[in-house]
Amino acid sequence: MNVQNNHDIPKKVLSWLLEPSNPSVRYRTLIELLNYSPNDSETQLTYNEILNWEPVLKIKNAMHPDGYWQVKVENGKTVGKDTEYRTFNTTHWVLGYLAEYGLTRKEEFINRASNRYLDLQKKDGDFWQHLSCLYGLNLHTFSKLGFASDPRIQKTIDLVASSIRHDNGYLCDLHKGKKHKGEPVKSCFRGTLKVLFGLAEFPSIWTHPSVKALVDYFLNRELLFKRSKPNELVVKNAGALVFPFTYREGLLENLYPLLKMGYGSHPKFMRAWELFESKKLPDGKFPLEWNPMNMYLNPGNKGEGNKWITFYAYFLYKLKNSENL
Repeated sequence: MNVQNNHDIPKKVLSWLLEPSNPSVRYRTLIELLNYSPNDSETQLTYNEILNWEPVLKIKNAMHPDGYWQVKVENGKTVGKDTEYRTFNTTHWVLGYLAEYGLTRKEEFINRASNRYLDLQKKDGDFWQHLSCLYGLNLHTFSKLGFASDPRIQKTIDLVASSIRHDNGYLCDLHKGKKHKGEPVKSCFRGTLKVLFGLAEFPSIWTHPSVKALVDYFLNRELLFKRSKPNELVVKNAGALVFPFTYREGLLENLYPLLKMGYGSHPKFMRAWELFESKKLPDGKFPLEWNPMNMYLNPGNKGEGNKWITFYAYFLYKLKNSENL
């Protein structure tokens, strides 16, 4: 294969990302880092390898015939048929993993499961208890799966635009109405981050006032630091390299949307970017620092150079470099 290298990717790292042992990282590296066409024979071959890869076959075999994934929780209860925000193995999570694997709705089983889930959407565009982390992640997932223009997704975008709070963030029903020292509780950093992460896939709304206010929410705290204590992270994992993306926060999810939206040169972006660059290992790879325990996407061992994290890291470099062209 004749690879046109992006000069920011060390050759040994690129060869590692392109190894056949992880066809999803290989496929996404070809398309998203090296700009190969999905119609290129090499990318088509790699895509077919994803479909026959053990982790994907495991997901496909575990799907209920009606198009959902369920799991037993406490007291013998089974969840997954509806939109409950439970475990890391129910339907909305599994669809997110499939999107990360590089698959889309063109696969019949994904299209069936996706449409079934989207049909469970509430009238206002919500999915469950107005969890912004859930509908933010769903915006990201369903955009990647090929549903960006679906009217159901537009309903969720409208909900996001209309429900931003006084402090430019978001808060779910579980905490609505609560007060701290007589004042309404602040917005949830994690949930607000997921909304930003989801909206990064919809450039047509980046100029909307609510999106600009959301961006300010993060720039005003240099993305992930407390405003009252600037040397402390807002929440523990905000500065960690996390994969796959779940309700927990992570550094990639802070950097990715703001880079896509063109804020990579903003002065208040720089401290988080320096933290990110400090994590690069001597061999040019980036480590996995936290991962949710799940049955369907095991990214590897914590503390080691990780293909998924490294792929995303060099995609961030690509986004940042594109601002300077």
